[in-house]
Formats: sequence, C-alpha cells, structure tokens
Amino acid sequence: MAAGHAEPVLIVSPRYADDVSDMVSAAGQTPRVERRPELAASRFGAEPVRVVVVDARGALTAGLAAAQALGPMVEARRGSMLVMLSRNDASASEAARDAGATSVMVSPFGSDGFATALQLAGRHADRLAAAAAAPLPADNADADRLTGLASAERLQAWLAEQRTAGRPCGAIVLGVGRFSQINTIYGRDVGDRLLAVIARRLGPIADARTGEGELRLLARLTAGEFALGISGERAADGLERLARNLLRGFERPFAIDDRLIHVSGRAGIAWVDANDEEPDAVAEAVLREASIALSDARGREPGAVARFHQESDREALARRADLESDLFGALKNGGITILYQPQSNLADGSVGGVEALSRWDHPLHGRLSAITLLETAASAELALAVGRHIRSRAIATAAAWTGALANLKLSLNVTAADLADPDFIDSLARDLASSGLSPRRLVIEVTEEAIINDLDAAAATLSLLRRDGVGIALDDFGAGYSSLARLARLPVDTIKLDRSFAQGLTGSERERIVVEGMIATARRLGLTVVAEGIEDDVQLAAARTAGCQWVQGYCVAPPLDEAALTGFCNRRRPRSSVA
Repeated sequence: MAAGHAEPVLIVSPRYADDVSDMVSAAGQTPRVERRPELAASRFGAEPVRVVVVDARGALTAGLAAAQALGPMVEARRGSMLVMLSRNDASASEAARDAGATSVMVSPFGSDGFATALQLAGRHADRLAAAAAAPLPADNADADRLTGLASAERLQAWLAEQRTAGRPCGAIVLGVGRFSQINTIYGRDVGDRLLAVIARRLGPIADARTGEGELRLLARLTAGEFALGISGERAADGLERLARNLLRGFERPFAIDDRLIHVSGRAGIAWVDANDEEPDAVAEAVLREASIALSDARGREPGAVARFHQESDREALARRADLESDLFGALKNGGITILYQPQSNLADGSVGGVEALSRWDHPLHGRLSAITLLETAASAELALAVGRHIRSRAIATAAAWTGALANLKLSLNVTAADLADPDFIDSLARDLASSGLSPRRLVIEVTEEAIINDLDAAAATLSLLRRDGVGIALDDFGAGYSSLARLARLPVDTIKLDRSFAQGLTGSERERIVVEGMIATARRLGLTVVAEGIEDDVQLAAARTAGCQWVQGYCVAPPLDEAALTGFCNRRRPRSSVA
C-alpha cells in the first residue's frame, strides 16, 4: 500500500462501520464495508483487497470468529489484518493474534493513530508481496531458496559466531507433522508452498517479544523442519514459552489454493552456557541436541515440547537407531506378531469378528507395543512396508481359519499414509485374491485423524473398497474431530466408539446424554456401533443400555494369539455371560 495510492480496505464491523469507514477514507484509502461478521470470509474472497480491518469493539465473539475465518485467507493472499478491540477486551489481544491478526489496536485511539496503524498494515502487505516476488540468488548459501529464511548452514555459522562472542546460545527445532504424507497426498509443489506459508507465519512469532540483549535467527533445516537460534544471557529462561508460542502458529489451518491444510507441530530445545569448547563444535552440538529432543517430542501428542537431557536423550536416540536397524530384520525374519481381539455381539454373546493387533517380539527388549512398532516404522521410513506386511499376513491367516473361526470377520487398521499410497487398493486386492478370503469378511478401520485433511479423497478410496464388499469402520470415533454430519459423507458401515466415550457411558448424566445421543443418531443412519475399551461389567451393561450392538475390550477378551483365539471361540456359546 504505497503512499498516495488509494487501495481498497475491507472493514468488518457490526457496530461502528460508518466511523471506521470515515477513518479509512481520511487515511486516503477506499473503504469496503461488511457489517455482518459471518459473511466476512466470502466478502474477502470477492474483493481485491489485501488489508482487512476487523472491528471487534463491542462485539468480541463475532469479531474474533471473523478474524479466525479470515486469517488463513489473508495469509494466503500475503495481506495483513488489523483487529480493533475495546479497552475492556484488551486481554483478547493474544487471541486476536492467534486468529491471524498482524496488528492489534486497543481503544481509545484517534484518527491519526488509526491512520498510522493502517499505513503500517499496508507496508506489511507490501513487504510480503515483495519478498514473494524477489527470487533468491542461485549462489546465496545463506538463504533457503524455498522460504527465504536462513539456511541450515547460515544458522550453524550464526550460532558459532554467538559462541565466539562469548554469548550463551540455544536452538528450538520445530518438526512439521505429517509433512511426508502431505507431499504424497497433494504433491511436492503443494508441500513446498506449505513450507513457504509456514515460514511466513512463524516469522512474526519468532521476532516478537525479544528480551533485552537477546538475538534470534529463524532458519529452515530440512524438508519439514525449522529452527530458531537464540542467544543472550537471559534467553534460556523463556525457551519453552517461546517454543509454545511458535507451535501455536500450527493451530490454524494453512490455506494453499482452495485447500485448508491442517498440520501439527512439535518442538525440541537445547541450550549451552558459556564454555571452552570450539564454537563450531558447540553450534553443531546445539542443533544436533535440539533435534534429539524433537525426536522425543515426536512420540508425544501434537504441540509437545521436549528439552534435551544429556545422558537420557543420548541413550534414547541410540536405542531408537538400534530399533530402526532391527526393524528391517523383523520384517524379514518374522519378528512381528499379530494378535486378534474378539468382538462380541451384545444380543447373544457370540463372537462375530476380531481386530488384528500387531506386536514386535524383539530378541533383546522382549515384546514391544504397537505404538513402539509404528513409531519406529515411521522414523525408519518403513511405515508403508510394515502396514502391507501386517495386512498380508493377517489376511492369509484368516483365510485359512476353520471350525469356530471360519466365518469371523477380520478388522485391519490403516493410516493416512496407507490411504494415500497409490498401490493400497491393488495390494489389498492381491492379498485377498491370493489368500481366497472373501472381501465380505474384511473390515478396514480408519481413524478420523487419518481422513480429516482430505475427506473427499479418503471417501473416494473407501468407496472403492466398499463397492467390492469390504466393510468400513470409523475407529476411535469421538477422539478428535467427531462430527455426526461427517458420517453422512463417508462410506462407513460401523463406528467404533473411542475408549473415552465408552467411559462416558458410566460418567455423569450429561456425558451419558451426549454419548447415547450419538449412538442413537448413528443407528438411525444404519450404522453398526461397537464400544471399544470395555473393561468391566458396569461398562458392559451401560453399553447395552445405550444401544451399542457390539463390544470389544478386556471384559470380553484380551488380544489373543491364534491358538488361544481358537480355544476361546470353541468355548464361546450364545447367551454367555456377555449376553
């Protein structure tokens, strides 16, 4: 928004639109007014504007909701958003920034102050546009060509410079969750643009609230990793808070073309005080140790922050490297064990199906959980191979079952990476054909988290399977993004209530009302309802009362090997204790 150039400015203001419009005109810009916050996003899409003013004075909830809706769109257009708050709502400044505001004004303020803020918002948009348009020199080793941030080499040199100057320093390494899957699902071009948008969002956060004498440098390390170098005598105390502020940048989706892409972030932290080691060695160690801490955070929930601890983290990293190496051997030598957990019909107690669950029988560490197996497979880039291995073996095993096991349905878990694998459907068809297992005895279980980022593509893949007779179950229903409306869009036969929902069956009256209402709605949609994680007779009775048709959990049976499953099913008769 160069000086003297009248550029349109979108004003979203349910209460003071005329006053704000007058101030925009007085500042030499052209106002475009939207008085209904719920229409702000569609109005922005129709207007050739880069600068938005959201006036939340006297309408905080509606104003923040509009800012939340506009945030990804403004960011994608390389624009800026000024949010205005009442004095009594000054504490909402951080919420406004989280929603995507590039600047916030708190009343009272005059027309001159507003004009200055509007001019700065225009300059911000101009800088973003100029940065996007200016190609990086091909020989610029200091800058990452994709994002314009410092390169990994420049960050390491900068950290060494800080140590040479006798300043303590550290690093926060940020990992972008599911980045390899984004590349697989949408293509590398979308993945590259996603990284550029992430960089633009992280930049203002990295620059904000710098302490006295504190220096920072934001860089991109590898495909899906960013790092913030920090130096200063007092900087160590605020590292975790800074890391969490950076991770809050991942809470809003990222707009790429007409897509809103959800990704999570995790962070690892490392810090070194003054010492006598060579500066280059210290700089390299800081980044390596922050990356080790990130490896720890990747095993936790999205948004996790882990700090490097000298001994324990080195041991954990060494153990993980050993496990990754050992997993290659486990795939070749049969080290992965498949267990089967029965699913019982609440009407008569019969066993109608089993869920295949994997374990890793390690020669040194003993039996390792499925979580350890899958995390190791992901870090060793063996996730697809492990998934294919488990599915192929389980299908071949179930096809050979006779007697009491002959008609059991087999449920197999698949991930977002599996669904995005171009060979997924064909490999499943080959396994069914070679084993002779009827598709009608196979159920594919997929979590909401695995499909939420590209619902239409996931629905198309699942529809192909369902057309061939394969059953589709929505696993862990209620754990994250639950929406009953989404069920109508998905080719799903069954929902499996998450363990927390099963526990809600015996919780407070409000919890029971919510869970029972969801079960009733699902059944009206013609879906079968399975309650997972049923561990005692009280939960069992509650599941029956609420309308669940099937149950799974230790109250029925733990995961069993094939021999134990055969004995269990031979003993099982209708009208047993589960009925």
